[in-house]
Amino acid sequence: MKHNIFRATAALMLATSAFGLVACSKSDDTSKAAATTSSATAPAGKFDGSTDGDAKLTGAAPAPTTVADLPKPSVADLNDKVTKAFDPAIDSKTKTDWIENAGLDPQLAQKLVDAAKANNVKIKITNVGDPSGGKLKADADVTIDGKPVQNAAVTFVADGTEWKIDHNYACSIVKAAKLDSAACQDK
Repeated sequence: MKHNIFRATAALMLATSAFGLVACSKSDDTSKAAATTSSATAPAGKFDGSTDGDAKLTGAAPAPTTVADLPKPSVADLNDKVTKAFDPAIDSKTKTDWIENAGLDPQLAQKLVDAAKANNVKIKITNVGDPSGGKLKADADVTIDGKPVQNAAVTFVADGTEWKIDHNYACSIVKAAKLDSAACQDK
């Protein structure tokens, strides 16, 4: 008997609390209910955009994502960047900032130096194309083991405020030396 009284009292308290919450929410929601009744009366499958009649509502088209092009660098600027990227005297951490996606493999810069040394790669930028879509192509005199590469070009990518050596280009040199890099994995 003692347990039944306790259960009845607990049930009565819960019911009273529930009614109190409903009553409180009803008084706060009366203004909201009037505002939402118009959308509740819209026919199924139609959106009530608060316009008169069955006028079609359209939004603005999403803005296209654009890549801001950096100013066109000079031949000397790009030659300086390439020369430093292949210079074993400059630490790899510094060179990581000059190669796109080099952060995926902190050793990419060193592997690039090793690959260039193993294959005796020499690069000299001769002409810089116009930037387009955050990229640019620079014509270059490239030799591998003393043999010239026909129609050679180096690609660069705008990243922040700098032109970086395109990681695909860096990876092609690394892979040619049969080296591997996490930054050069096929996706």
